[in-house]
Order: sequence, then structure tokens, then C-alpha cells
Amino acid sequence: MNYTDLDQFLDHCYEELEKKQFYLKAEFGIGYCEKYEIDWERGILKFKENSTVKLMAKITPLGSYSTTNSTWMWAWEYPFIPDTLKQKAEQLKQLGSITGLKIFENKIFPAASETVWEIAAMACHHLKSMGCYRAAAGGVWVFATIDEIETVESRLG
Repeated sequence: MNYTDLDQFLDHCYEELEKKQFYLKAEFGIGYCEKYEIDWERGILKFKENSTVKLMAKITPLGSYSTTNSTWMWAWEYPFIPDTLKQKAEQLKQLGSITGLKIFENKIFPAASETVWEIAAMACHHLKSMGCYRAAAGGVWVFATIDEIETVESRLG
């Protein structure tokens, strides 16, 4: 892609992500639950109120962004991610040949916070996901696509 095509592609992906995020917030209340829990083994994101699971989502891990040193690391480099989830995440490497961006070849690279949202938007578009979730833990943002989501009313012990 040339610069103009890439810019249009990013705009399209970002607009698409904004619509998806609006839907997830309006339909499921994403962003309103007080707690979240990620089960990396199963690729499940749970949203909780007190000890009650309100929502469960199947996810694809994308990567993490360090706000301290402004770097992005792809999820396929995480040692604790199971191979099945790594393979899902590795589909994003195809975006390197589609866009011409070298960031899809580097396991860690410097990035601005705006860039990581562009990555999330391209990932959601490419994986045909419902949207994205950003979990903040200290100075790290962990990103995952939401591939499926359901409302649940189960009590945890």
C-alpha cells in the first residue's frame, strides 16, 4: 500500500472499530463492570460485578503496550499464551504484507499510544472481531479482540 491507501485503510478500520465499540458498550455494557479477569489458557475474558460474572467473551490476545517506555509487544511472544491462541494472534502477521508495515515483523517496537489503537483497529478488521478490550494493569495496557460475547448470570464460589 502506498501512504494514501494506508491512511484510508487505517481510517476505515478505526471507524469500524468505533462502531463496534459503541455496539459492545450499548448492547453489553462493556466498560461498566468493576472487575475483569482473563483466563489465558482458555482465551476467555470475564467481566464481574462483585463475585458475579456478568459477561464472558472469547478473545484473541493482541499484545501489550508499556506506557512507561512506550513499546508494544505482540501476544505471540508471550510465553504463557497457549499455542492455539498464539496461532490466532499470528494471523495478524498477514497485515504486514497487506499494509507494508514492518511492525508486524518485530516482536517489540517503539510506539505511541495512538499507534496501539490503530493496531487494535486493524486487528479487529482483519480477524473480523466484534471489538476490542484494553485492560490496564499498572503501566501496561493489554489488548485483546472480542470474538464472541454473552451475558451470564452465574455466581462464583
